[in-house]
Amino acid sequence: MTTMALLHSAPSVLKTASPFTARVHRSTALVPSGRAARVAVSAEHRPSWLLDQPNRLWELDTTWYPGADAPEYLDGSLAGDRGFDPLRLAANPTTRPWLVEGELYNGRVAMLAVAGILMVEAVGNGPWWTAPFRADYPLPYWPGVILFHSVYALFEARRFSNFQKYKEGGLLGMVPFDPMGQISDKNRQSEVRNGRLAMIAFLGFCSQAANTGKGPLQNLQDHIADPVHNNIFSSGVSLEITLAVLTITTIPIVLEARKSLEKERGKKEGDDFRALPFL
Repeated sequence: MTTMALLHSAPSVLKTASPFTARVHRSTALVPSGRAARVAVSAEHRPSWLLDQPNRLWELDTTWYPGADAPEYLDGSLAGDRGFDPLRLAANPTTRPWLVEGELYNGRVAMLAVAGILMVEAVGNGPWWTAPFRADYPLPYWPGVILFHSVYALFEARRFSNFQKYKEGGLLGMVPFDPMGQISDKNRQSEVRNGRLAMIAFLGFCSQAANTGKGPLQNLQDHIADPVHNNIFSSGVSLEITLAVLTITTIPIVLEARKSLEKERGKKEGDDFRALPFL
């Protein structure tokens, strides 16, 4: 994942709720009341990650590749929706809020991590993975780590409690957490996009560190100085990287082809297909 939100009264939710919200309500009517209390979106709270105008903003009617048919459940009400879900991870409306919140949370953590990694190296304290062990702390390192995670666990417990009730985490009793009033569809889209980019960047930083033993800025300097001998194909894992890229790009195309064949045979999309059965 866009730390944002709008609170609506129950009548306004019934008027403005997206098709996604409506499907969540219909699906929870079929599950036991105890579980429904955990998975249903509150009738008095519209999750802040839903767009105010269910469309793809400046990418209206565009999909992840030209001519692709977006699944029915990707109706444009989610930020960053390009109709791309070849594994049908979001097909289940009861688990969709959890996945959306998870993407937002991990994207935010990744954005902080990427900024921190670059800053540490930029000020001369790199490489980034050794910085925590070289900094001065008021407490010994490991007791400080334990104390931090103990306090953080309290915030996480409250965030999980908020999610069970509102389908978004917030901060302590503030759901959503938006003290500066930054909620807008454009900001929602920007956060998801930048969060996804940051998660990929962090994976790249870790791969570079494992392969070269250097930080991202040093690797960039080496590449600029000698691009022929300092690039992904001249690294020790060039074959593995190439195969991984080919696999990642091929799997969605194969799944999309399968979906097209099912449609030609008159089979309703996704009737019996779940890449991950528990979703």
